[in-house]
Amino acid sequence: MSLQPGKQVRQYTLKGHLATGGMGVVWQARDVVRNEMVAIKAVANDLVADPEFKVRIQDEARRHQRLQHPHIVPVQDIFEAEGDTCIVMQLIHGRSLDNILATKGPHPLELREAIAITRDILGALDYAHQHGIVHRDVKPSNVLLDEHHRALLIDFGIALAMGEERRTRTGQIVGTPAYMSPEQITKPKSIDHRSDVYSVGCVFYEMLTGRPPFVKGEEGVGNTDFAVQHAHVTKRPLSPRSRMPSLPADIDRLIMAALEKDPERRLPGCQEFLRLLEQVGTRPDVESRRSYRTAWVIGVLVIALLILVWLFRP
Repeated sequence: MSLQPGKQVRQYTLKGHLATGGMGVVWQARDVVRNEMVAIKAVANDLVADPEFKVRIQDEARRHQRLQHPHIVPVQDIFEAEGDTCIVMQLIHGRSLDNILATKGPHPLELREAIAITRDILGALDYAHQHGIVHRDVKPSNVLLDEHHRALLIDFGIALAMGEERRTRTGQIVGTPAYMSPEQITKPKSIDHRSDVYSVGCVFYEMLTGRPPFVKGEEGVGNTDFAVQHAHVTKRPLSPRSRMPSLPADIDRLIMAALEKDPERRLPGCQEFLRLLEQVGTRPDVESRRSYRTAWVIGVLVIALLILVWLFRP
């Protein structure tokens, strides 16, 4: 790519890289018209050997541009420069969920924090689904947490309008292996919103256990992306509670319902996922209630013992 720091591209002055990935480079830039900082994702139009790739990525960026939701990073502009498709987004001051999880290593997030992030993601996806758009690549690096700890989804650049025939090449799989639904792997041309439900289940699982459901080279999974994809299709994941015994049983069951391999048996959509999460996230688990009762009984007994000691003191 020929874009360089300091270069003026239309009304934007490039400042420096924010991130680099398989789908392009993200620049920090100043919008000299609006006098504000923005993020520009520059995707090389020849990144994929597909003559319609440029049309596809620009069409899908325009779909994203139509999405106006408090938990979706807004797209402000789309244009071509130096052989790249440039997608201008609001600059979010914060960190990616991927970065946050990396700093914690194998340790999970607090349950309350993981529920809050999942709630934000589900709200954004439900809105997108109602507007006919499936994200197709829900993963921690596509979730940003701003300075107010709100979670925002980015990168609908590979999303497709539901029911539209794919423009990608036959057999091309779009997504990230650790978070892909079984049907995204086996039937990529016919997925719907339930694929995103599965991916959210994978992200929620990782936030609560410190790892996604399937990891290369662990627990019978091979050392390749294909092996991880094969596990999503054929292997039942260990329940999150088997990894984190303190996890409420209701949360465990909810995640496993999101990770059903058959979309017909999976949670039917993000709205239902969110509704159930609101229910189980605001009430203590049965075993937790038992613990509370046990602690209360012990407390009463201790107080009674102290009273007896005081009454019969010499």
